[in-house]
Amino acid sequence: MATRAKNKKKALATANQTAPRLNPALEKLVERLSSPRLKAPGTISSYLLTGANFLSNLRDNQAPTDSDFRQYFIRRRHKGISEVTLRKEFFHLQKLAHANKWEWPFDRDDTPYDEERRKFPVMRRESVEQLIKARDKLTNAERFYLAVATTWLVRREELSRIKKIHLDAETIFISTAKHGKKARHLIPSVLKKIFADYRPKEHNPSALSLMFRRICNKAGVELRPREGWHSIRYSLNTILEKSVPRRVLADFSHWKTITNPEYTEERGVRGEDMIERYRRPEILDDDPYYADKIVYSMHPFLPFWRKKR
Repeated sequence: MATRAKNKKKALATANQTAPRLNPALEKLVERLSSPRLKAPGTISSYLLTGANFLSNLRDNQAPTDSDFRQYFIRRRHKGISEVTLRKEFFHLQKLAHANKWEWPFDRDDTPYDEERRKFPVMRRESVEQLIKARDKLTNAERFYLAVATTWLVRREELSRIKKIHLDAETIFISTAKHGKKARHLIPSVLKKIFADYRPKEHNPSALSLMFRRICNKAGVELRPREGWHSIRYSLNTILEKSVPRRVLADFSHWKTITNPEYTEERGVRGEDMIERYRRPEILDDDPYYADKIVYSMHPFLPFWRKKR
């Protein structure tokens, strides 16, 4: 309860910095984002910044109209805001409307869409190898975060959350974003020295983006547009899915297990999907780290961390 109150106070402070006074509509948004499931402080702050920006163009206590919402997106596009950002803000404003019981005039088909969105910035395998082989040029912190990013399928936000209390001599705890399953992984023996040499602390995600650029500069890797920590995640997932069973990969990646939303009694499910749905390899081995051991045996990047003699 103390943590929740602290996070709410932090979010309200952020909102106060973005407006002359805190709009009651933002207070309702904070309440919506704080219960029953508490959003991360950074997430709440992001929602509040969008909400404050939108409300700055309305009169006090005025319920927004259909046109108010539409004009917001028009103004943002005129300022050169990307479709990716507008897509994020679309959902922020939808939550703001629901929190205040305002009519939301849009449906899913109105969501801003970036045609480039499908072109994920996947980092080439040889580029990842080049980053790892330049490890002697990196600081202890840079080596640590590169080791984590190239071993597990982590997001930038998840990297930023790692603290010393999340590690012991044998394992590391990943505090997942996007409501994924919390996970503790075995630390591969080849990485133990790197982990022992650095005491991680919580970082601002933007600081980690700057760190990634420094790592690439030191390694002589030229960054392509939009490449970042997530690009390694895409690369690792793409390679692993060719050899690791989907259920094992899902457990290793701490993804939520979901039911196929396309299933109906009339349409049924394809045989191969049904096999995957009911397949539970963990019942064959009660080792909580069974997925780690399977994946490490065919991991594409771990061998690059071994020092050549």
